[in-house]
Parts: sequence; C-alpha cells; structure tokens
Amino acid sequence: MSRRLPAFAAALLLALGFASATFLAVRQPLSLGDYLAVWGLKARAIHGSGELSAVFRVDPAGEFSHPEYPPLWPLVLAGTARLLGRYDELLLTLLRPLLLAAAAALTFARTRAPLPWRLLAAASLTLLPYFQTAAYTGYAEALLLVFVLAALFLLESPAPTPFTPVAAGLLLAFASLTKQEGVLVLLVVSGLLAAARRFRDTSIVAGLGVGVGVLPWSLYRAAHGVSGLADFDLDAFRPAQPLRALAALAEIALLPALPWILGAALLFALAPGVRRARRPLLLGAGAFAGLILASFAFARPDVAWLVAWTWDRLALFPVAALLPALFEAAAEPFGTREE
Repeated sequence: MSRRLPAFAAALLLALGFASATFLAVRQPLSLGDYLAVWGLKARAIHGSGELSAVFRVDPAGEFSHPEYPPLWPLVLAGTARLLGRYDELLLTLLRPLLLAAAAALTFARTRAPLPWRLLAAASLTLLPYFQTAAYTGYAEALLLVFVLAALFLLESPAPTPFTPVAAGLLLAFASLTKQEGVLVLLVVSGLLAAARRFRDTSIVAGLGVGVGVLPWSLYRAAHGVSGLADFDLDAFRPAQPLRALAALAEIALLPALPWILGAALLFALAPGVRRARRPLLLGAGAFAGLILASFAFARPDVAWLVAWTWDRLALFPVAALLPALFEAAAEPFGTREE
C-alpha cells in the first residue's frame, strides 16, 4: 500500500484540479471578456448565417472583434451548437473540461517518469491559473494548447513512424488556424527540426503547417480586405518596446512567480539527464518566449497595457509544454526517471 500511496495522492490532486477547473467553467454561460467581443460574436455569426465570411461582417471597422484572428475556434463553437440544435452558451461551456481532459492526458503521456510523477504533471496542468479562471472559459487558448501538446507528443516519440511528421504538421496547421501563437509554435518547431538535421520532417511539418494552416487563412482574409494584425504592425516598430514589455511583466508577475521560477531552476540544475534529453524542448520554450517578447516591438497599443491583458495567456504555452520535463527533473534525483 505504501508504494501506491504517492500515486493515489497524485491522482486525488488531479481529480481535485480537474473538478475545480470544471466547476469554474460551467457555473455560468459563456459571456465574459474576449468571448463576448471576439470568439462568441464570430461563432454566433457563423451559426446564424452558415458562412465563414460572416466573421468579417460583425465588426466591419475591426474596432474590437479582431477580424484577422484565425477562425477555427468560432467554427468549433458554431459546429458544436449545430450538433446541439441550438446555440446554448451554457452547454457550450462543456467544451472546456473536454479540452482540459485532453490536455491533461497528453501531459500525462508526454511525461517520461513513473506513475506518480506523470499524474502530478497532469494535475499541475489543471491547476494552472488559466484553467482556474472562469473568465477564460470561452477563449481559444485551450483548443490551441491541445493541438500543440498533441504535436509535441508525436514529435517526441522515441519510435516515430513515416506518418508522424504528417500528423504533427496537420496538428500545427490546426494550431495556426486557432490563434496567431500557433504560427509561432510552427516556426519554432520547424527551426528545431532543421537544427537537428531532420530535414525531411522539417519540410513536411513546415509545408503542411503553412500550406494547410497559415496560407489559406491569409489568402481568405486578404480576399475580404482584411490584412495585418490589429494590435501589431511593421509601421509601429519601436526597438525599445520589448524592454518596456519586460519591465511591465516584471512589475506585474515577477514577485508572485519568483518562487516557482527558482524552484524550477533548482530542479533542472539537479537533473543533468533531463537537461540533455529535453534540450530541444527547453530551447523551444525559450525561443517561443523570445519571439513573443520581440513581437512587442511592433505593438500598436501601449505595451504595458498589452502585457497586463495578455501575459498569463501567453505564458500558458511554454509553461504547459515544460511540465513533463519539470516532473522528470523532480524524479531524476531519486533515480526514477524513465528513458
């Protein structure tokens, strides 16, 4: 029984985290924040008209709805509503725990460690602030995270098949059709594959990601007169703005996050095997964070305001991607890491 106790405790934590996140998601209909102004508005337009182009008509001036955002999440909402027979914003909240369950299962599967550590990694995902915030229930990041984690699961496989890069490329194409951050993930993954001299995989992943995800949506919105990003533009370039963004992030989040950052750094310092095995993942998370920071050089709105409203959602992806490596590092000093 003593050997089973850690696994039981980790499973209990996972159940509590999932239950808490689910309760927060389903206690009220989708109605808050960017769901109301962006995602839900477009989903209702698609559901009511049956036309994808309706996403450009709800806010012709592009003042608040971000017509340039990729359409997959509104399509999922509208498609689910069609299956339900009506657009019911309370029933649609159930998509959130389904996506969370998928993301937790992928985190469990990606963690190369004994059962208790794998359960703890999955539990930690459910306890991330993003999933414990009711206002984010109708946002697109949960769907994007599932696509990204699924692609990483395939690419990290010790026994890939000839179809692995095809499936990963399609998943990253779907990620690119969910939010712009998916395009950055595609760029980082393609760069890491090229650096590892996996040129066949690079061409397949990048080709499918761009050909199925990035290019079709770019051409479609250009055909409807929607080009560029509402919050970012080449003409807005200011080289000092990433430093301002970093300062704003430090002011908002550094103190609460500092113990977690130091704890993670200590775990990795004590786990040289994980650092070697997970080097591409660590580099990828750093590259993604660097690209996000660099993008603030092109921000149109006030950088401090933009950081305040987006930093926790942007941090979700590198943190969630690194959770398996973090718990592998925690297991390594005990000699319990699995290769």
